[in-house]
Amino acid sequence: MGAAKEKDIIIIHQDKDVDLKLKDRFQKIKNKKISLDDFFSEFLGQFLSEQTKKAYQNDLASFFSFLAKGGEKVKHPKEISGGHFQVYRDELLAQNYSSATINRKLVAIRSFMKWSLAKRLIDHNPLDVIKLPKIETTSPTLAFEDYEVVEMLGKPDTTTKVGIMHKTVIHLLFSLGLRRSELANIKIKDFYKDRGHYILHIKGKGGKHRHLPITKDLALQIEEYMTAMANFGLQLSNEDFLIQSSKKEKNKKPINGSTIYRIIEKYSKLCGINKKVGPHSCRATAISHLLDTKKTPIRDVAIFAGHSNITTTERYDKRRESLDNSAAYDIDYESDGILSNLD
Repeated sequence: MGAAKEKDIIIIHQDKDVDLKLKDRFQKIKNKKISLDDFFSEFLGQFLSEQTKKAYQNDLASFFSFLAKGGEKVKHPKEISGGHFQVYRDELLAQNYSSATINRKLVAIRSFMKWSLAKRLIDHNPLDVIKLPKIETTSPTLAFEDYEVVEMLGKPDTTTKVGIMHKTVIHLLFSLGLRRSELANIKIKDFYKDRGHYILHIKGKGGKHRHLPITKDLALQIEEYMTAMANFGLQLSNEDFLIQSSKKEKNKKPINGSTIYRIIEKYSKLCGINKKVGPHSCRATAISHLLDTKKTPIRDVAIFAGHSNITTTERYDKRRESLDNSAAYDIDYESDGILSNLD
């Protein structure tokens, strides 16, 4: 009886008039051609950070441009083979890219394929069996000593527009341990006052936000900078970028990261500092100073630096590596009579 009812229902649906508009919509879905760009868009949509999206987009574009150069026009993830991946890896090695750069480029492709597998666009991931190059260990970022920081802050000629801007950049980097991108994107509206504190709102890595109190010295430096900019004909308003590098008018875009690098490089050389340093050295200095000199609890330093994991913060203690407190100083065989017994 149940089977008969089910059959009747099927017949009734078949005999009904067809909705032509609905039929047309279904037909369009069937006829729609999904391009590789559609897959890319959906894959990139899972990332919150615009910087991460751009990095993955660039690395994937490089891979598929390489394939196209060899006549391999891939239209679907299922067409990507382990051979494609391996040849691309070998080409990057031949071009003498650093192992870290090669791994970053290859990990982007692997991530896309893992996503494709999760979406059931492919039934297995052919890239899993291809090994990535071993990342070479590099020397840690060198930090500045305290006296070098003082010398750096005293070097810029603050009677010039460029000099006052340079000093403000150096002051912000050493005082707040900012990343280059964080410094470049500061706008006037990011400063505010709360419960007696002057605060700077930082839009950090991965879309994370943190709010850093401004010390009296840094507040004075920013005030002097703003006054100087006004005297030089640049009256900054809320939507303007704090750091102004243009000679005649306001920046429409954030200051370039390479410009910040050159500022630190310039004044470190003027101070006779002969080690390889850059903006990241300023960040390492701020974190090292808190951990090593001020003995600030590591969790507080992690919040200050915008680190999700304190393990990352620990790696930034790059100045002295706790040599003063090394366990090696606790070894004293002679006091236990061990050396005397060997005579």
